[in-house]
Amino acid sequence: MKRPDASIVVVHHRGPERLFETLAALDEACRGRLAAEVIVVDNASGLPVAELLRRHPTTRRVVADRNVGFAAGCRLGAEAAKAPALLFVNDDAVVEPEAPLLLAEALARAEPDVIAVAGRLTDLAGERNDFSDGFLTFDGHAFQNEVGKPVTALAGSAPDEERLFACGGLMAVRRAEFLSSGGFDEDYFAYLEDVDFGWRQWIFGRRIVAEPRARARHVGGATAEALGVFSRGYLFEKNAFATAYKNFDRDYFAALMPSVLAAFLTRISEMLAARNPGAAELARDPYEDRRPPSSVARRLFGIAELTDSFVRLDDPLTLAHLRALLWIHRSQESLAAKRRAVQSKRRRPDSEIFAKFPLRLVPTYPGDERFDSEFFREFLASAPRLVRTTLEEIFVGGAK
Repeated sequence: MKRPDASIVVVHHRGPERLFETLAALDEACRGRLAAEVIVVDNASGLPVAELLRRHPTTRRVVADRNVGFAAGCRLGAEAAKAPALLFVNDDAVVEPEAPLLLAEALARAEPDVIAVAGRLTDLAGERNDFSDGFLTFDGHAFQNEVGKPVTALAGSAPDEERLFACGGLMAVRRAEFLSSGGFDEDYFAYLEDVDFGWRQWIFGRRIVAEPRARARHVGGATAEALGVFSRGYLFEKNAFATAYKNFDRDYFAALMPSVLAAFLTRISEMLAARNPGAAELARDPYEDRRPPSSVARRLFGIAELTDSFVRLDDPLTLAHLRALLWIHRSQESLAAKRRAVQSKRRRPDSEIFAKFPLRLVPTYPGDERFDSEFFREFLASAPRLVRTTLEEIFVGGAK
């Protein structure tokens, strides 16, 4: 068999019926249109292999010995791929018939500095927007624009419009450059790995563009459902911090990283105090007189011994943030090494990047109302302009 024009990588962990829908749509989309190989990265999924081979006999299966996550799974697929162009497709996304060809052609005709092409994701019905574009916040988080908005009401976007990043659920990328530039950071496991990759490419002097006609209908939430609130929140927070820490250039780092830390600590403090039993003990005056009554009084009046109060950490969101904080603490050396590697290859300043894609400030968590306080504004005194955006503006369809 001659070398394919594109290698389509689908990382799979659970939900074989969704996967089979994805593969069926890819088979139909490529038949007679695109010479492509389909690679399923079996991420310790328990996939019924016999059924996979029966339904999709030409699909190649790459086996991970454990659930290595989406980021590392993509690397396994990329390393096994034979084509110069990679297409990443989520295992819960159903591509429209022209999508793979449109992505492959867009990448083939693009200027040499274009490393990736972003497709568009909708809801399963194909009626509401899931991903058409996205933005970065000052603290390393990212959001899609206009989630839930009717597709017919979206502002028109033309092929080859620039994007800060492509969604890893539907994108094309040059295989050699993907691997040589580090691919998705495998420490991320899942979430924000595509944002980090996109920003890094702009830092390295490359670009990412869109092909909005390449669409897939996306179930959405499958990864979140599999991980649960605790693990998902942990990944969001540690990955957001890593994204900001590694990638800001010296000027933006000096102007924004104190704000990143202040926001992170304020959120943890607010969650700790408001969402966990016994947290009032943390606010007690440690110098107040708490001497117990005399033993005589206790015997005469039946007064029980005073016991120390305890804070019980049982809120998943608080625990997720604390776990992320511990990961950051334990990962200082590796984060510093990754930052050094990124900055050594910098070809474009952040001021140029964020002139195109302005950073946002999005109140998201408990405590974020303090972004308007005099205390927090002082941290942002020397920061570049941040576009204030609300969750209501992002999730226009009401879904979060």
